[in-house]
Amino acid sequence: MTTTETNTTELTTEEVAELVADAPAADPCAFVPTDAAGVDWVLRKMNAARAEAALIRQNAELMARACERQADALEWKYGAALQTWLRAEIDGGKKKSVRLYHGVVGLRTKPAGVCVTDPAAALGWAQENLPAAVTLTLDKKALGAALLETGEAVPFAEFQTPEEVFYIKA
Repeated sequence: MTTTETNTTELTTEEVAELVADAPAADPCAFVPTDAAGVDWVLRKMNAARAEAALIRQNAELMARACERQADALEWKYGAALQTWLRAEIDGGKKKSVRLYHGVVGLRTKPAGVCVTDPAAALGWAQENLPAAVTLTLDKKALGAALLETGEAVPFAEFQTPEEVFYIKA
């Protein structure tokens, strides 16, 4: 496939022929689905394209994880040496990082903080000692179901009328 300057995709004659090779029409380029068999053919092609996209995403994810593992291994193996080099390079000056062609190595002061190790105990403590730290969440689905059931008009929500929406599930 080639891409034009307007960023639209143009198919070659061979690619069009491949896409519509089994099209249920005498002239594949003029094919328009007008019956159940034609619509089903389009859906089959859509399913095949989505399955291929899923397979590509799956393989890309596996490849990306392999690259991440390689990067982690390199950081584990060379991290201390890189830090030693950086500290010598900045030599106690104001500068805390060095930019190189393929990235930046540097030091960052991590601020003091708290890591909650027992969320349930922390919530109980906060409810008693710091109520401002406790927040509530709204279950929009449950709220919507209750309002639809009662029909109550409220200033913070609108009722939506049912409408028919076209969809394709392939």
